[in-house]
Amino acid sequence: MAACLLTACNDDGRELRPATPDQMGSVSTMAAPTTTTAVPGVFDTLPGEASVTLSSPTLVAPFADGGQILPRYTCSGPNESPALSWSGAPPEAVEIAVTMTDIDAPGYVHWAMSGIDPLTAGLGEGVVPEFAITSINSGGTPGYTGPCPPAGETHTYEITVHFLLQQTELADGGPGADLLAFIDGATLSSASVTATYTAGPA
Repeated sequence: MAACLLTACNDDGRELRPATPDQMGSVSTMAAPTTTTAVPGVFDTLPGEASVTLSSPTLVAPFADGGQILPRYTCSGPNESPALSWSGAPPEAVEIAVTMTDIDAPGYVHWAMSGIDPLTAGLGEGVVPEFAITSINSGGTPGYTGPCPPAGETHTYEITVHFLLQQTELADGGPGADLLAFIDGATLSSASVTATYTAGPA
């Protein structure tokens, strides 16, 4: 009786057309919506697949971002390369590189080094890792040379850690501009710190 009542209540006098062969699938309106988070050029996920979110790389130097570089890392002091630490390396990185350039003197390379193991999380002060590839800086010496602006001038410097998608094929001890160009072209992601240094009077 209940079945009859239900049928009567749902019958409005119209008859359904028989289904065609291409209408035999079922459709559910109860499925939960799909949210996909993709990183362009790194992970492209399709609806229904698991999404991947990468943390943004960070870089820590012995001076604050936007602060002043300590004299020990400049030509006024021991001229040591600063200790650095970083995080957020993408899993695709096959190599890590570090660079330092003078924003106020375009083309001047203070530091360009690649070939760092992708599992490395930092560098000690003045340390060159084993198997690293270093270039000749714009001062004409291998490896790092610190800020050394003209007397009385303030320059801004950018230190960057680069996570590379390909291994460096350049030889150790080549021109800094060449290594810097390679690093820029192979960088998947990066993090930077900028800081200033003011040279004393002559």
